[in-house]
Amino acid sequence: MLKSGLVLLSSFYLVFCSSHSFAESVLAEQETYSELEEASYNLCGNSERTRLLAQLIVEDSDQLRESLQCNEQLASIAQSKAEEMASQGKVSHYGIEGGPDRRLMASGYRLYLPDDAIEGNHVEAVQGGYSSAYDVLDNFKNSYQHRVHLFGEHAFFLQQDEIGVGYASNWDTPHVDYWVVYIASQKHPDADKNVKPASSEKQSDNK
Repeated sequence: MLKSGLVLLSSFYLVFCSSHSFAESVLAEQETYSELEEASYNLCGNSERTRLLAQLIVEDSDQLRESLQCNEQLASIAQSKAEEMASQGKVSHYGIEGGPDRRLMASGYRLYLPDDAIEGNHVEAVQGGYSSAYDVLDNFKNSYQHRVHLFGEHAFFLQQDEIGVGYASNWDTPHVDYWVVYIASQKHPDADKNVKPASSEKQSDNK
C-alpha cells in the first residue's frame, strides 16, 4: 500500500513539474511579448511573432550593424509577401511582383542599390516550416547566405539600416508557417555609389 502511494505521489510530482515547467515557459514568452510592446519594435511587424523575430535579429550578439530600425512600410510589404507564400504553399523569393528588389521598389520603398547592382535579391530572407521565432532565427544563423545578409557580414549589407518582418500560416499547405524578413536601406543624396553588393552567386542561394 505504501509502495503504491509512493508511486502515485511520484507520478503526481512528475505531472506537476511538467505542468509547472510548461507554465513557466508560457509566462516567459508572454513577458517577452509584453516587453516588446513597450520597446521600439511595434513597427517591425503586425504581430507578436514578427516583432519578436525582429527583436532577436536586431539584438543578437552576432549583429554587426550599429543601428537597425523598424520600418513600417517594410513590415507591410513583408506581411503581404508572407501571405502570398502561404496562399500558394511555397517558400520562394519570387512572386507576383517579381524578385525581392523589384517588389520593394514596386511597393514604393525607395530602395538603395549601387549603380552596378544586378536586380534580384539584396534585401529578403524567407523561411517556412517553423512556428517559433527562435527556431527561425537558429535556421537563419546556420545558413551562410542568410547570416551574411541578416547580420551585416558584408560591406553592402552592413550599411542596410531598416527591418520589417512578416508571418502567415496555412494549415492546408506543406510548410504551414511562412516567414519573410526584409533588411534594406533607402536612397540618400549622399549614398556611397562605390559600395558593391555581395556576389550574385551568394544571393541566388538565399531561401
